[in-house]
Amino acid sequence: MISPQLAAAYLADETRHCPVPMAPGRFEYRRDARHDFVFFGHRPVRAYKQSGRWKFHEPEVRAAGRAVAALPWDPDDLADPRPGGPSSQGGSLLEPAGWRAQIWRLAGSAARTAHEEHGCPCGTPWYGHAMTWGLRCGLTEEVLRRRYGQYSIACILPVASLVWRGDTWMIPRTLAFMLDRWEAADEALGRAPTSCRVCGTMVTGSGWGTAATGGGQTLCPGCARATLLSYGGQFQGRPYAKIRDSAPQAGGYLCVLCDPPRPAAAWDHCHDHGLVRGPLCVSCNTMEGHGKEFLTLKGSTAHLLRCTQCRTTRTLPANHRLAALRQHLHRERAADGRDCPLHMCVQIAEGSDGGYIYTVTCADRTQSLLLSAEEAARIQARAVEEGLSSGPGAAGGEQ
Repeated sequence: MISPQLAAAYLADETRHCPVPMAPGRFEYRRDARHDFVFFGHRPVRAYKQSGRWKFHEPEVRAAGRAVAALPWDPDDLADPRPGGPSSQGGSLLEPAGWRAQIWRLAGSAARTAHEEHGCPCGTPWYGHAMTWGLRCGLTEEVLRRRYGQYSIACILPVASLVWRGDTWMIPRTLAFMLDRWEAADEALGRAPTSCRVCGTMVTGSGWGTAATGGGQTLCPGCARATLLSYGGQFQGRPYAKIRDSAPQAGGYLCVLCDPPRPAAAWDHCHDHGLVRGPLCVSCNTMEGHGKEFLTLKGSTAHLLRCTQCRTTRTLPANHRLAALRQHLHRERAADGRDCPLHMCVQIAEGSDGGYIYTVTCADRTQSLLLSAEEAARIQARAVEEGLSSGPGAAGGEQ
């Protein structure tokens, strides 16, 4: 068995003459993984936990490297990454998903920065392009590569090879093949049923794993409730830095937000004040860190206010204030009956007067309007009050 560092070195050796843009140094096990595999391109490599550390079998690692090195590579053979292909005409009506969504967001972020720094030759404000796939808006291939050329997906560097062709970014066909294969395999491994370590029931879906010396082990919903503790708020408001090493592992508790509650994986804490809020599973903790969709979870605002400082000052953490505005605008301005993700429907940027410029794109129509600082403050204050009064234990700690 070899360490992740040695595995990365072997992968670099196997692909040293390979023209496919890869980042072997990014080969490592992710805490939020839904399974015990790490991908090198389209090839999964099983990870094994020994004495608290993740290890790999050298032959499996080298086989993954050789599989990538054997792929054909023609940087001029390009594929259209837009959902629906060229007929989508910019992708404004077809929301990308998976690796396509990641590249779409990177191009959008780089274009917005380019527009803010240099303006746009077409004279259109950046938010007028917000839901198009290409999102050129003053962005050049060189700027995009310089900004995100080292961004990796499954150790693949897709942005480094993107090419602008008329109305969209194109990607080499080999990378599209690898990313499609990776996405399908990752999804399949995440859905594969596993056996509950207590009763033997087969469990499907992610988030039911618990940490163990020999690697992840699975608990079914019933055994999770019977085996793990319900959090009673005993560490709420304590500095995370002090309880990180002295408190029981979060994996001994149930997630405070999931229904049914999954095994927790981390002590969630407020990054503004450093105070503990409670145990969250991998999925909820990842959503909280990203911010954009977390407030769509039932009880999420109340959970954020488990930070005693946020509750006392009646404010949301900084990384969720814009999300509260997005949620309100999505609810009030989006078309009825549309079930599109909040962050895909509503785009917000800070205005020059302390207010915000927001764009709602939904059901073939786009609205770009101004939200004053006063109105934004009222919306955020209302979200806080709803969180404080959303039921027993919402911000007090008892479950």
